[in-house]
Amino acid sequence: MHKSTSWQDTAQADGARAVPTLCDDYTAWLVTSLAMRLSRGASTFYTREWGLGSAEYRLVMAAGRFGQGNATLLAAEADVDKAAASRALQRLESTGVVELARSGRGVLVTLTEQGRTLHRELRAASRRRDKRLTRGMSEEQITRLRADLLHLIGNLDHMAAAPGAC
Repeated sequence: MHKSTSWQDTAQADGARAVPTLCDDYTAWLVTSLAMRLSRGASTFYTREWGLGSAEYRLVMAAGRFGQGNATLLAAEADVDKAAASRALQRLESTGVVELARSGRGVLVTLTEQGRTLHRELRAASRRRDKRLTRGMSEEQITRLRADLLHLIGNLDHMAAAPGAC
């Protein structure tokens, strides 16, 4: 790994964003840096192409995978905060992407035909972005990376439960 003596040493001559030097020492910094860059890029792309924020994008992707579902469970599957999911689902309903129906104490979310079409477009775009992200990696490396990332996600619950957790 490269060690810089100052933040100025990380500047890239070609204008590319430098990898923060703390990524050399801390896995969480590396994962966070990757996640933030991916999130910013995705947000810009999906907003420009479809007028969707990240919560709407994630909810459409989750709804498309499961067809129909309870809003709370869909929000959990999309890893979107319940309040943000509620606002995003209302926006998606107002644009004709989903139908919302009260079901007991919950809300049932169903993709409309327009929503199913949007899901197919988003899924294709997401696969293209994924291919670009993993360019140069073998299928074996990609499978291992996904397994390792899932392992780290699983460790988050243990970190939160540990005494003196950060």
